[in-house]
Amino acid sequence: MKYSALIVCATTTAVSAQAGYGYGYGMATRNLTFETSINVNAAKQHQKMIGGGCSGAFGAACTIGTLSKSDQDTVVKTLFDENQGALSILRNLIGSSKGATILPTCPKTLAGPFNYSLPGNDSCQLPFAQSALKYNPNLFLYADAWSAPGCFKTTGMEAGGGFICGVRRSNCTQDWREAYANYLIEYVKLYQQRGINVSLLGAFNEPDFNPFTYSAMLSDGYQAYDFLSIF
Repeated sequence: MKYSALIVCATTTAVSAQAGYGYGYGMATRNLTFETSINVNAAKQHQKMIGGGCSGAFGAACTIGTLSKSDQDTVVKTLFDENQGALSILRNLIGSSKGATILPTCPKTLAGPFNYSLPGNDSCQLPFAQSALKYNPNLFLYADAWSAPGCFKTTGMEAGGGFICGVRRSNCTQDWREAYANYLIEYVKLYQQRGINVSLLGAFNEPDFNPFTYSAMLSDGYQAYDFLSIF
């Protein structure tokens, strides 16, 4: 099956003009319209998808928890029941901020101690996952970290970018790559202890984006290799 789409792009371009042409101090505005035709062959597979999903991160799961038990069940069923929303992926945030991290006390050296614990109900993500699995036992649980704990990074903070200490160009006195790998694995183990298997595990989120308002960590492809070779 083939589909055709006509794409029309309208842009406003500012051009510098003097006496209607050339370069000068005056500014003129001109609307430019371009047209192109794109053919899409829907029968050709480029990439296999394992499904679609949602996330309860950043308090979304807790918002559901404010509803009545009946309404909570309705929401989860609507999302994950195979005869309704049929979502097959649930994305969890592996928290790194205070109150959300599994490592509440950041060690000063690689000697530790590393005292891991799941904070509360993992920002409501744990009960959300448990409820989702009731309606889709084959659910893929994707756990992903926005950042490593601050003590593992060049900046010493979990928000605002920075790199994992130990990757190229990090210039740290200690190599925290193995500690970060263990951090991610411990999150998986804490869920296993509660009868939930994590299907997919991620160490980065938007690694080329540096927001200063929430958890973030930078990495280029070479730095990702430096960590994944340990992981």
